[in-house]
Amino acid sequence: MPTTDEEETDMYPNRRNNKPLLITGIVMAAAIAGLVTLNFVVRKPKEPVETEAKKHSVLIYKSADGSIEYDKKLFSKEDDEKLMLSITPQEMVALVVHPVEGKYFDDVSINATNDISTSYSYLVNDADGSNKRINFVMPDEDVLVNLKFSDEEKQPEEQKVPEASTEPETMMETPETSPYNLTIHGLTAYILQSYSGQFDDQAFLQQLGDQLHISSAMSEYQGVTDVTFSEEEYKGEKDEGQVYHYIYFNNDPRWEALAVYYSKEKKYLFTEVERESETSQSETASSSSDNSQAGTGTSSGGSSGNYGGGYSGGSSGTSHEVTTSFDILQVSTNLIKFAGGEDRFYSAAFDYVLKSCKTGELVGTLSSYEIQPEQNRALFTIELNTGETIEGTYDKVADSFKFSGL
Repeated sequence: MPTTDEEETDMYPNRRNNKPLLITGIVMAAAIAGLVTLNFVVRKPKEPVETEAKKHSVLIYKSADGSIEYDKKLFSKEDDEKLMLSITPQEMVALVVHPVEGKYFDDVSINATNDISTSYSYLVNDADGSNKRINFVMPDEDVLVNLKFSDEEKQPEEQKVPEASTEPETMMETPETSPYNLTIHGLTAYILQSYSGQFDDQAFLQQLGDQLHISSAMSEYQGVTDVTFSEEEYKGEKDEGQVYHYIYFNNDPRWEALAVYYSKEKKYLFTEVERESETSQSETASSSSDNSQAGTGTSSGGSSGNYGGGYSGGSSGTSHEVTTSFDILQVSTNLIKFAGGEDRFYSAAFDYVLKSCKTGELVGTLSSYEIQPEQNRALFTIELNTGETIEGTYDKVADSFKFSGL
């Protein structure tokens, strides 16, 4: 039956519009996809390239006369004859040698693998029993470590120990625990030589941790994990028989201290660096004298801990002026913070000296201190150059000091 134009339109209402719209949609989608792909290719960020610090090998041939202890993180590979370690240049290496029964450690040599005529410095210190600790700074090339053992009956009398170690003949991988889990960086052959063969990394770290109270929750050094010897040379006054080096903590050169080694006593002393304190005491005394005021004791010296002042009094028309200066050395920042701040601590100590009628140029050294957080107090001792001793107590609850001794 014939249809009218109106009926034909009703049966196929969109037929004439589908094709152009579909083609247009496909073209637009393709164009958008192309732009997105192009944009992705152009803007795709480059992945960062991680570079690992170059390491060199330490080759050690095994011996039936003894075993060697090392930090297992340095392990590279081994077989029945040799052990290979992989170490970053300038890293401090510590090896502990364990002779078997009937043998003793005699000597060691460290040479370049590619040129054995090139040798490197090292230090040997006593560990426990007959064991020895070898320390050296890893050079920027592969090295060969040769260990020499000898029969115990041939050992010189001065080197013998009461009991010999009976370690197994296999190589040990258990690392010696570093005191306070501290790691040393920056040691060079020059620094090692400055200690004339007496540097012991374990003793150094042990005394550092003890003096700075690294394990104490009250210490600002509690989070210290790394100790670095600074390249800066100490140019202050030096006493004979003492070795001076700057060190800093956690790879922050601004957080530094001065390490002083007393070779006769084989002890270390660590003090915070105060650049102003390197000025002469005579300048400090002169400045203190200029700032004297009648009837008062005035502070000077600021962060160096040098306090000076004067007082004067008179009767029957006469006057007499007496000047007192008081320097306190080696004061711990931990103690100062606990005791209410620098000015609070120094002023209290200086007032006590003035009330004790001490005069002249007095120099005190904080020889010991103990912070007792449970009791909210701190105990400390100041030794004077006059031979006298000040015993002090700070009560944090009462915010008060008590002194005795003068």
